[in-house]
Amino acid sequence: MTAAAAQVRTGELPVPFGPLVDRGIAKPGRYLGNERGVEPRDWSEAWPAARVRWCLTYPELYEVGASNLGHILLYSILNAVPGQLCDRSYLPAPDLAGRLREQGQPLFAVESRRALAAFDLLGFSLSYELGATNILEMLDLAGIPIRASERGDRPLTDPAAPPLIFAGGPTATSNPEPFAAFFDFIALGDGEELLPEIGLVVAEAKASGLGRRELLRDLAQVPGVYVPSLYGPSPDGVSIVPLEPDLPKRLLRRVATPMPNYAMGLVPHIETVHDRLTIEIRRGCTRGCRFCQPGMLTRPARDVEPEAVIEAVETGMERTGYSDFSLLSLSCSDYLALPAVGVELRNRLAEHNVSLSLPSQRVDRFDSNIAHILGGTRRSGLTFAPEAGSQRLRDIVNKGLTDAELLRGIRTAMENGYRRVKLYFMIGLPGETDADVVGIAITCRQLQQNCRDLGRLELNLTISNFTPKPHTPFQWHSVSTGEFRRRQELLRRELRALRGLKTNFTDPRLSAMEDFVGRGDRRLAPVIEAAWRAGAGLDAWFETIERTHAAWTSAIEAAGLGGRYRALELGSWSATEALSAADLAAFCHQPLPWDHIDTGVDKTWLADDLQRALAAMVVPDCSFDGCSSCGVCGPEFGHNVVVPPPPIPAPLPPRAPASERLQRLRFRFAKTGDLALLSHLDGVRMLERALRRSGLPVSFTGGFHPLPRLEFALALPLGVEAAGDWLDLEMAAPTAPEQVLRRLQAQLPAGFQLLSVREVPLGGASLSQELVASTWSLELLDPGPVPLGSAEWQHAVEALLVASQWIWQDTDKKGRPRERDLRPYLEELACLQPGPTDPQGTVRLRYHARIDPQGRSLRPEQVQSWFADRFERPLALGRLCREQLGLRGESALDQRPVLI
Repeated sequence: MTAAAAQVRTGELPVPFGPLVDRGIAKPGRYLGNERGVEPRDWSEAWPAARVRWCLTYPELYEVGASNLGHILLYSILNAVPGQLCDRSYLPAPDLAGRLREQGQPLFAVESRRALAAFDLLGFSLSYELGATNILEMLDLAGIPIRASERGDRPLTDPAAPPLIFAGGPTATSNPEPFAAFFDFIALGDGEELLPEIGLVVAEAKASGLGRRELLRDLAQVPGVYVPSLYGPSPDGVSIVPLEPDLPKRLLRRVATPMPNYAMGLVPHIETVHDRLTIEIRRGCTRGCRFCQPGMLTRPARDVEPEAVIEAVETGMERTGYSDFSLLSLSCSDYLALPAVGVELRNRLAEHNVSLSLPSQRVDRFDSNIAHILGGTRRSGLTFAPEAGSQRLRDIVNKGLTDAELLRGIRTAMENGYRRVKLYFMIGLPGETDADVVGIAITCRQLQQNCRDLGRLELNLTISNFTPKPHTPFQWHSVSTGEFRRRQELLRRELRALRGLKTNFTDPRLSAMEDFVGRGDRRLAPVIEAAWRAGAGLDAWFETIERTHAAWTSAIEAAGLGGRYRALELGSWSATEALSAADLAAFCHQPLPWDHIDTGVDKTWLADDLQRALAAMVVPDCSFDGCSSCGVCGPEFGHNVVVPPPPIPAPLPPRAPASERLQRLRFRFAKTGDLALLSHLDGVRMLERALRRSGLPVSFTGGFHPLPRLEFALALPLGVEAAGDWLDLEMAAPTAPEQVLRRLQAQLPAGFQLLSVREVPLGGASLSQELVASTWSLELLDPGPVPLGSAEWQHAVEALLVASQWIWQDTDKKGRPRERDLRPYLEELACLQPGPTDPQGTVRLRYHARIDPQGRSLRPEQVQSWFADRFERPLALGRLCREQLGLRGESALDQRPVLI
């Protein structure tokens, strides 16, 4: 290992970022770590000064991880703890993973660009059973042993010591045993208070020079921390028990109060899965749906005070510049203050062109008040989850929803202007018969028929497969992939006759793998590892299902765990019904691999609730009715906190954003450094959010999706810097141009510089019509062992300038071959003097090209191709910069750089 490589490994130096992430990588903006809200740091000083260095690593692509609320909350909280530092990392896409391996570089954190192995703690969010293969991929890319037993006993202060690897999230909390071999510890439950406590223990251990094992013993005393290496199977082969006498026998799930003010910490520059401000209004759900693991793992219910929600949203929209916000809860409709909060927010934000969306709601609580607050200047989608197609089956699973309530909710939606609604259903639920499957189609047909007087109802259906989850009344249930397929086909046949319907079915193979892992034990560690080595990864993405299924199937069979390897399943629903109450209770009393996790819900209560399911008995929601005695409420987990509904304020009439066109400003700007790795669309989105944050009186378009009246002269290709591009902005009220520039620049990142501004006539030609020329500088990289000399390059430049034609062959948008003469576009071309730091074989060119009325001109790739053909050797493109865009009549065109 070279000295530089050793310094990268220990975090003294960042990884060499430029060779890894460039325009040849898909969406390079994923890896820049330059989101709005990132605290500016001098990492050469911040790194050695931090007592504890965290990296929260989300084992999914950036677009998923960066929009996860829990990830953002914990990142913001940890960075607020004195002496502690938190960075982030995400699963790299296959192209970057390949480069990391080819170049022998470790996976890095996005802000500091330090190797993951140099941090003290790496925390993985495990929210999906099959996400474990992504975690192993990240550990391998980071150069960290994937098994905890292989990480030695060095203190964290030793440069050779790997970080403490831990997991949190719902899957890790519900049943950590399949993943236990890979983690030093598991953080159980809510992390807002738990992670800072862990940081204090780690800081003391580092100061004392404790070895890894002693540090883990200390961490095992922190409520909510599970150290798998200090626990093992009991003689029954199933139960997990402590291996040392002073360890707790059961591990407590931590509970924290929502902290909405930490939700506005980061604003990604690229589009993410949930590209909006998200504010949590309620944590926990006490509806008691018997299939729902989140509902059991997040009790008790905790409402956020309405004033705190309003303040967080109002402040968050100002700070972030988002045009949309979402209020988040497992059951938003159970937040009784929702109508009042929603109306108040709509009133306060009426002039800010924003929209409100909610996740899946309880259709029985959906009313005109909630319908009124949804949307805004843009109407968001509406999603309900009936889950089952018959009243009988909804009673079995304790959904607490009647057919009449479902119809009333859908009609309310249509009366408020909705014509398309998304519905979630499950198949394979305990107690389901073919009549219940057909009932899904019947329910959809009746909804459409009974709403016909209000218009045509279009339904988007998502049909998922029920998979039993730990810590639920159905945790003992058995499922069959063959039955899933048969019932899916039965439902497809029934739905074919319906119109105005779109249906998406979950692949039964994914469901089978989820169930196999989710209710497994420690025998699954070698299966997970073998599946990853066989190519499993990104398993939640449907594009990878064939590879994923083959990898998991081969790993399961190789481990001898094929078929129904679990002895703790009841079999079919009819077999369960045939058991006496005493026999069923005795069966459910047997140990399970996750019994040592104390979620607060009594296992005996779960077994009793299974008995109630057999009788189709509905248990009321204890947040609003009597206590169901599940065992959660008490000093360790707290009690339900339900905020009574405040009065609903009088709604103000909706106001469209200002659309008056009273002023047009023309800006010259530069886009340099890392921002060159943002696409044109991402750059537009970044500028739109900056405009919202600035509070300037911008003019908006009309229609369904109002946008600022903003025009770029010419889209900038990905990976290209700009030194003199143009954009126009229209204002709804006349404003001093210099004031606009100053206020807007304050909201833009350092790499986007507004160079000048002036007012232009409102009725003038568009920017694209004004374009006449462009000036480019580019680097061509000659990889040959003997680089070409400057004389050879000069002769080639002269040959191109005197050529009468330059025929370029390509295809049009329809794939038809075509030929074009590019020579008329080229006006000037010259070799530049090499820079003092230019590596050998680097040639710098500058050319000036005409732009025709259709926007066509000469691209750098075409220049590269001409010289490569001329010299009969491959040439790579290096740094690219569009130095100038020339506009008709602009004096800047006459001031373009002199070609030498």
